[in-house]
This record gives sequence, structure tokens and C-alpha cells, in this order.
Amino acid sequence: MGYKEEVYNGNSWADILDDLTETQVAASSTLTSNGRSAQEIMRSYILEASKANQVSPRVYRDVLRSVIASFGNLYYLDGDGKTKRVLSDHANAERTIGKKFKENTIVLPFITIGQTGSESDSNKQRYDNILIQSRVWDEDKQRAERVIKLADVPVKVTYAINVWTKYMADMDQLTESIRLKFNPGVALKTGFSDSVKCFLTSEDDTSTLNVADKEERLIRKKFIAQAEFFIPSPSFKVTSTGKIEKVVNEIWVS
Repeated sequence: MGYKEEVYNGNSWADILDDLTETQVAASSTLTSNGRSAQEIMRSYILEASKANQVSPRVYRDVLRSVIASFGNLYYLDGDGKTKRVLSDHANAERTIGKKFKENTIVLPFITIGQTGSESDSNKQRYDNILIQSRVWDEDKQRAERVIKLADVPVKVTYAINVWTKYMADMDQLTESIRLKFNPGVALKTGFSDSVKCFLTSEDDTSTLNVADKEERLIRKKFIAQAEFFIPSPSFKVTSTGKIEKVVNEIWVS
């Protein structure tokens, strides 16, 4: 088993042991022998340990899965008044539709969903390496443990939801369903948070209505959605012996 796997499975702490004593941890305002307070020591240590971290969170993947689950599960009424589920796919929109047309396997309506970009959310960004401290209850040990970490990283990720139909009536139904979900935003449930917010930012009608007699008429509308969330920073717990251990959880992978 490799080093990263050891960290992920909790068998190794990835250079995260410290020599802080209980007194240093508790009395964060007290100067230690080297002239620095315990608070400064912990802050410096967590900063270096977080930057040296060799595993990454699977946050983007979790949010994308939630977006697909929310918008890849839409229904419409066909010409006979029967409720049908819309097929969906996570892929490049034009490439997927073009391939299905070429293979003659297209079934409309159809939805393609994909991530189109991401950026830092400067309005929520912390401008200092602030230590966030909290208490977490350990069921096995039946006691609260002190957890410290740097502030989480705020980001905004953009997704394109492309709806493809043959008839305008089907497009109107699906447009209504999508707009109802954004009322005013969609709450996405993920493995790291149940409060990820996703908002509709724009709509674009790119239909191809004027086609040759033998070609399939294709009505397309693109919905641009933006999710706002925080990428969790690595967490560390202060043990009863004053040492610091990394918290390995389900959102971190090797």
C-alpha cells in the first residue's frame, strides 16, 4: 500500500505529529520558550501541513454528481398524455448529440449536463490564514475533541444544462420544470455539505429551426447554472496528549 493510500485509510498521519503540550494548547496566549504563543505555533504548523498535503478533496465531483441528480431526473407529458422521463448524459453537448445523430440513436427530449468553468469567490475569501477551531463529538471515545483547520476556500463553479427537444411543447414543459427548481436556487446535497447553493444565471436559445426536409428539427436551450460552495481545508484534531493528528474523512482521496 502506497503512502497516499495509508493516509486515506487512516493508517498514517502524513507528517502531522507535533510536540505541543496540553499547557501550550490550552493557554494559547502564553509565550513558549521560543517566544511564540501556542496559537502561533499551531497556526504555523497547520499552514505548513495543509500546503504540504498530498491528497485532494473530491468536492468538485460530489457537486457535479448532485447537479446531474437534480437536472438529469426530469419528466414531461408526451402527445398521448403519458409521463415520460427525459434521458440525460454527462458529456460534451455538441459531441454527444452529433454522435447520436450519426448513429441514429437520438431519442428526444434529451439533456446534457457538464461543468464549464470555475473561479475563486473573492467576496467570501479570507485575507489571512485564520485558524478555525471547533469541537467534534467522538462517539467511540464518548467525548468532544478539539478540531482546528485553516479557513475553507470559497469557489463558484459553472455548469451548462442543455435541453434538446423536437417539439416546442416539450421544451416549454422542461423549461418550466427547470425554472421551478431555481426558486430562487437549488440546494444541492453532497458528501461534505447539505447547503450547497446553485443559481440560474442565464438562458440561451440556440435552436436550429430552419432545416432541410430530410433533416431532424432540433430545438435547443442552454441553461447556465452556478454553484457556490467552500472547498474544505484539511482538518486536524488536538489529542489529549497535546499532539496534532490529521482528520481523514470521506471527501479526501489519494
